[in-house]
Amino acid sequence: MAGNVDNPRLWEGADLWTAPIGTELPATLTDAMTTVPAWKAVGLLSEDGATESREEDTSDFFAWGGMLVRTRKSRHKRTITVTCLEDNLTVFGLVNPGSTVTTTGGVNTRAVRVPTREKMAFVLELTDGNVTRRRHIPTAEVTEVGEVTLSDSELTAYALTITIYPDADGLLFYDIDNDPQGATS
Repeated sequence: MAGNVDNPRLWEGADLWTAPIGTELPATLTDAMTTVPAWKAVGLLSEDGATESREEDTSDFFAWGGMLVRTRKSRHKRTITVTCLEDNLTVFGLVNPGSTVTTTGGVNTRAVRVPTREKMAFVLELTDGNVTRRRHIPTAEVTEVGEVTLSDSELTAYALTITIYPDADGLLFYDIDNDPQGATS
């Protein structure tokens, strides 16, 4: 067999974190995300995991006689979709950017406004046994919130689509991990 059974990953755990753009990561991969107070945990994610999607336009160019000679790719877009299971202040801020919460006498009042655009940084932290991967997304924003069901037979969940913006050099994100299978020599 030409493959290595240690290479496939089954991400057994995951956390999603958010912070203002430019927030530093913890000093090492073994340092908890909470060592940098600006990073806020989104909370429990659904068992469906995170889905990464790509979109891009392609145009094929043909020579006389129909032979393909070139393909042009443009309008590359990358998104990650997660479903948040907690109704906490971090999720509220992602679902309703620009809205506020006030608490007086133990009563919370959520003033929900028309969403404003709010770019931020994200980290999707995945674990598989002793392997940890932090996907650091320097600039992104929640661009879609799925339908929210309020019911006595289903959990209230918030499906968020996060659009990733590249920097001036086209960098979308960094994957930082301690996976021995991905190490260079």
